Amino acid sequence: MSHPLHHPLHQWTAVQIADAVARRTVSVREITRAMLDRIGAMDPKINAFACVDAEGALATADALDARLARGENLGPLGGVPFSVKDLIATAGLETAFGSHLLAGNVPTRDAVAVARLRAADGVLLGKTTTPEYGHKALTSSPRYGHTRNPWNFEYSPGGSSGGSTAAVAAGLGPLSLTTDGSGSARIPASACGVLGLKPTLGRIPNEAAVELFTNFITLGLAARTVADLAVGLQVIAGPAPEDPWSRGVQPPDYLAPLRQGDNPLSGLRGRRVLVIEKMGNARISAGMGAALERTAGLLQEAGAVVRWHPEPVNNGRQLLVTMMRAYQNIRLRPMLATHRDRMDPSLVDALEEGASQTLEEVQRAPADRTALYRSVETFFSDHDLLLTPTVSSAAPRVDHQQHELLAIDGETVGPLREQWYCYTGLFNLTGHPALSVPAGFDAQGLPLGVQLVAPWDAEPRLLGTAAALEEMMPWASHWPSLAGAGGSLPYPPPAR
Repeated sequence: MSHPLHHPLHQWTAVQIADAVARRTVSVREITRAMLDRIGAMDPKINAFACVDAEGALATADALDARLARGENLGPLGGVPFSVKDLIATAGLETAFGSHLLAGNVPTRDAVAVARLRAADGVLLGKTTTPEYGHKALTSSPRYGHTRNPWNFEYSPGGSSGGSTAAVAAGLGPLSLTTDGSGSARIPASACGVLGLKPTLGRIPNEAAVELFTNFITLGLAARTVADLAVGLQVIAGPAPEDPWSRGVQPPDYLAPLRQGDNPLSGLRGRRVLVIEKMGNARISAGMGAALERTAGLLQEAGAVVRWHPEPVNNGRQLLVTMMRAYQNIRLRPMLATHRDRMDPSLVDALEEGASQTLEEVQRAPADRTALYRSVETFFSDHDLLLTPTVSSAAPRVDHQQHELLAIDGETVGPLREQWYCYTGLFNLTGHPALSVPAGFDAQGLPLGVQLVAPWDAEPRLLGTAAALEEMMPWASHWPSLAGAGGSLPYPPPAR
């Protein structure tokens, strides 16, 4: 079959795949087979997949090709391969949360978002790696070992959606469904040089949250292009009775910002952007500082009104830890009595930290969260967007441990939560939509990302701004070489 595109199938975008399938210039089986072959060849180096469902993917592909042969039209993701983070339920496919404790856990129902991706005729390839129960910003676990950064195997992809972003960056499928409780979609997107979206709270139903009404964890997406991100969001966003945060608000047309003619930069004229350089951290790397300045400069050149915030912003770090440890304790602490020695030591430490919280800390959390929401809302009284680093530097090394101190440009600055991923968690607490956008590379060739934040329900504003930046910094044309050995690393035993 002759193809309308000259680059390899694994480099086709979701939009290109759906269009080619609809035009009958490529079969869904051909696309799926090419992606599975790519995973087979490259994932042993990266370890982005917890499991691959080759049989299920090919069966889906054949069923879609049969529908096409009967003259039927497919949905908006017709034939598009996608993956799902191993924290999200997939019917008939193991969902193990990166843990030995849930080996063999096969849900009977899809999560709402997964069901919508399948209903749009996407092809599920498999589950992507996560730290155990998604508890940290580095993707390693006793169950699956270390996931590596496709741009340099000696570095981490970040986390906790590191498997999803590494897969998208390496061409192991153009879309991946992620989660984000403290930056888990955005942190690894920055580290891997792709787009990572945390939408408005409730925009994508997250019916599996332990505490629905106090929830701050969202589902999100990883993609290489803004158009792919918009199409994926269009499919999975919208109300579902299972998630009360999703009810009552119909999503806008996420493709509209991409229909502004041939010049996506036109939407930036007059847009008011507030740049925030620090949020509780001591410093940012020279590379990240340059990326932030370059992005702000490009927005300004395109007509945006850019202002730099004169001082650091309170990121609510301790409040987020309090709320996170509270729900982790409710859900996971009973496991310590019988399974401590099979759990990630850093997860055990997190549960012990949660057990030490005072009643007053937990009781104050809802009021403190309300105050943070109001403080962020004041920024949007006279600004349309916020621009921050996504993280303070490029990714740490692949074997960096959660408790190890971070060094930036040779200077030890402190713990990862305080000094590296200090920009993202605030917007989980306040519910505002946030998007990590690729912003170049540091001196070592590692990706860097900046974060855009918008008012509630203003994902189209994020997508339009990202489309303009994509026009000025065409990141999707850059691919990692995937050279080098890669492979498995010994995982520290839970010596307890």
